Amino acid sequence: MSFSEDAWARNGAIYQAIVDHPFNTELAAGTLDMDRFRHYMLQDGVYLIAYSRALSVAAARANDTAHMVAFAESARNAVVIERALHENYFDKF
Repeated sequence: MSFSEDAWARNGAIYQAIVDHPFNTELAAGTLDMDRFRHYMLQDGVYLIAYSRALSVAAARANDTAHMVAFAESARNAVVIERALHENYFDKF
């Protein structure tokens, strides 16, 4: 069994629970309450900053330059690219 097949076999129930979670089903259906969506978007913005910081620490601690660059670029993307996707919502909320 490949790594991917093993991972899916071990985590299939968790994945399905995430897919079936009311937040996700309501979001997909377009029926999610605006206050819940607003809360999610604001929390996602907080998460992106913390995630970027964690990636920056990983870049600083990397053992080689290839890993350093990969983590640093990911840190940048977490702030610049992902936040740009949320910018319209941040202005509203």
